Amino acid sequence: MPGFAVLLPDGWESNDAAFSDADERLRARIDALPYESRAAARATMAQLFQTARSEAARAEVIRVFTPVAGADGDILPVSLTASWLTAPVGSTAADLGASLVQRFGAAPLDPGGTILRWARDEQVDVEGGTVEVSGHGYLMQVPGRSTRALVFRSSILRGAEGATIPPEGVAAMTSLCDAIVASVRWRRDG
Repeated sequence: MPGFAVLLPDGWESNDAAFSDADERLRARIDALPYESRAAARATMAQLFQTARSEAARAEVIRVFTPVAGADGDILPVSLTASWLTAPVGSTAADLGASLVQRFGAAPLDPGGTILRWARDEQVDVEGGTVEVSGHGYLMQVPGRSTRALVFRSSILRGAEGATIPPEGVAAMTSLCDAIVASVRWRRDG
């Protein structure tokens, strides 16, 4: 697959799909918790990371883009993943795009229509509770490869345990993810 690059805003980073870069930061965050909370947090996060690593491997996730904690320790509740997608035998990436338009109302993100975008909102059960996740999927055909596509998925934590992110906050994070995806540039061979 050809390489690609994206422009990330200040305060964002790119990690591999194994989340190996995040392990050190996670340890530091857990060590900052009160002593009596550390064991439970460590066990919960280990389980979440193992699940995330397994799902990332199965979905051919190649990069995970996330904001880093600011000086105050706050982190935007958003992430963006990139993965490869192969069209089923006998079809093309363009066929996948047509299906997304038909099934999910996908529409072009960019004026040239090279990136399709569709909404993905869901409720996810986590540790005895439910969180609301908003986001979008983005599909673009890999240049010169009619059966391969690059897919981005944004995930924005919209609400949990009665707390919700205001709609304008979700809209701002959506615009940020749109801008990152729109910045994709393919690297040329040779």
